Amino acid sequence: MNSTLTFFIILFFMLAIFQLILLLVLTSKKMKRDKKDQDEQNIYKEAMPAFINYLYNEKDDYIPLPPDEYHVAEQLFSSSMAITKDEDLQHKIRESASFYLSSHYEKVMNAADWSARVNALYYIEDFRMTSLQPVLAKRLMAVKEQDEEKQQLLRTLAALGDLSVLSHLENEPSTKESVYLSVFKRFPEDIIPQSVSYVRQEGSLKANISLLMYLGLTKKLSYLSFVEENLSHQNSEMRIQALKALFQMNYISNVNLIQPFFYSEVWEERMFAAKITGVLTLTQFEKELTEFLGDSVWWVRYYAAEALLLTYGESKLLELSQRHPDQYARNMAAQWLRLERQVAVAHD
Repeated sequence: MNSTLTFFIILFFMLAIFQLILLLVLTSKKMKRDKKDQDEQNIYKEAMPAFINYLYNEKDDYIPLPPDEYHVAEQLFSSSMAITKDEDLQHKIRESASFYLSSHYEKVMNAADWSARVNALYYIEDFRMTSLQPVLAKRLMAVKEQDEEKQQLLRTLAALGDLSVLSHLENEPSTKESVYLSVFKRFPEDIIPQSVSYVRQEGSLKANISLLMYLGLTKKLSYLSFVEENLSHQNSEMRIQALKALFQMNYISNVNLIQPFFYSEVWEERMFAAKITGVLTLTQFEKELTEFLGDSVWWVRYYAAEALLLTYGESKLLELSQRHPDQYARNMAAQWLRLERQVAVAHD
């Protein structure tokens, strides 16, 4: 009995000593980390005025930063980018970042620390460090998992103007349209024509749909012909995305291009025909919109009513709310009239 008690007492003291040592180690690490953070903040505060002066001094080629203070440099370059919209100054900041950080980031990208690699990729993208493109392309080929590192590699390479990311995406059947879209959004303006040409000639259905999404979101009217030619595509997803892009662009070269969609069996196509008619206030489609007000799909009825309101005003909806032969159509017209009056009251 005494030996058992002695054993538990010894075990208790050993655990207590272990916990005490662990607490001391953790406290020591936190103190060192806090001191390092404070030292970095002090260096940052000292370096910022000198760096701002360097940016505005055309004759000064020396970057006023102590060597190997990479975390401080990241903060300094990032905060400087955030407070200036001047393109020349931004270019100088990026050149400084490339000069100071390129070698460091190359080592990071070849190291085993996953979080450090991902963090570096965000900075490489922000600073447009094109000198690291070969390093990132090599890393992309080595990464097999579809994780955050791979996604950020693709985004960063796109920001650096590497068109080969499209062929890489095409070789990954599981790639989502959102990934394509993030790549298109990051391509520099001078790369967009090449990316459109590539997708047009060699791109998959997913790539083409994503490109139409991008052109609509960015309202790039210079590619209107590409959007409009896809209105006659055999795939309904392509046609729908082309219609959506025209709606977002708020433009169409020939209003007759949307006429066939008023008779489409695909309800999304009918809906976008109504939306485009409304946003462009096309008066020649009154008959079609009136029929749409009694469509079997709620969304088609909803946007038909909106288009009628935008194009012909409340009087037309009031008439249809009373005289349309379809009950659903009358209800939708009345619903939009109530909504319009509630909005008007709220603005008074």
